[in-house]
This record gives sequence, structure tokens and C-alpha cells, in this order.
Amino acid sequence: MLLRQPGDVNIQAVITIHGQREFPVPTEGVPHVLILQFDDTEAQSATDPIQAASVRWRQREAARIGLNLTPPTREHARQIIEFARTISDIEGTLLCQCLGGVSRSSAAALLCLVTWARPDHADECLRHLLETRACAMPHPDLVAFGDELLACDGRLVAALKNINAKRGPSDTLN
Repeated sequence: MLLRQPGDVNIQAVITIHGQREFPVPTEGVPHVLILQFDDTEAQSATDPIQAASVRWRQREAARIGLNLTPPTREHARQIIEFARTISDIEGTLLCQCLGGVSRSSAAALLCLVTWARPDHADECLRHLLETRACAMPHPDLVAFGDELLACDGRLVAALKNINAKRGPSDTLN
């Protein structure tokens, strides 16, 4: 809806993320667009058998209704980081969009912020994101891939875990 509203918002770039049965936001007239397709689901953990079983159960339930849930990958994080680098000098707003506007898009926005700042500013970038969108719960897998690709040495993952610990279990999705 933001793209269709007249006014002072000068959207010059869009990252739109959609799953199998979701649609990307229309981006006609926007000069810089990145469209990614993956679902708001986690990859199976190799070290946490309970989490892995939970993911397998969600995959089976989704398959019963014809869905094949695809988690984000390192390649998705790489594409977001490269896109952020190419638009770092635009005059205008970047819109990050997914169906709920909470997990995938906020992780994409966080990766952009850290790309534009520096890896040692991961905490500040996360705080800025939460000031902008208080309900943001960045997707942990996408954040972990970005942490590695941006050479954050675990700072971005740690900042996310610290925020989630402060929020408490009822405030987080993961």
C-alpha cells in the first residue's frame, strides 16, 4: 500500500520477499528492485535435535496442504548484501517487504543497515531497526548467514539473541 500512496515517501529501492503462495509487492516505477522467494521457515539444525524435529514436523504439515516450505539460504543473504551495496548512494527510501513484515523483511533491512554501517556496529543497527519497526523479529537463519558474509564475527547473531532474551519467549517467534 505504501507504494500506491501519494506523498512525501520517495521509494527508490524495494526488496520484496515472498513464499510459494505469496506474491511480491508491485514495483512498477521503482528504479532498484530485488525480488527473492523463500518462506518464513527455519532450516533444520544440525546440532539441535528438538529444533530439527520441529522443522520436519512443520514441513510435513505444510506438504499435506501442498506447500514445500523453502528456508532462506546463504545465497539469499548474499543477494541482499550485494543489493545494499549497489543502492548505498540512492537519494530516497528502501522498502523491505514480506507478507507479515516482521521476520524476513526485517532481517533483510538489518543486513542492509550493517552493510552500510560496519560489522562492529551490529548492535546499533539492530537498535535502529527496532526503533523503526518495534515488532521486528529478524529471521535468525538469514541474520546468521549475513553475519558470516559480512564478517561480523558473531556480533550480529549475538545482538539478535540479546534482544530476544530481553524481550522474553512470548515476544519472539523463534
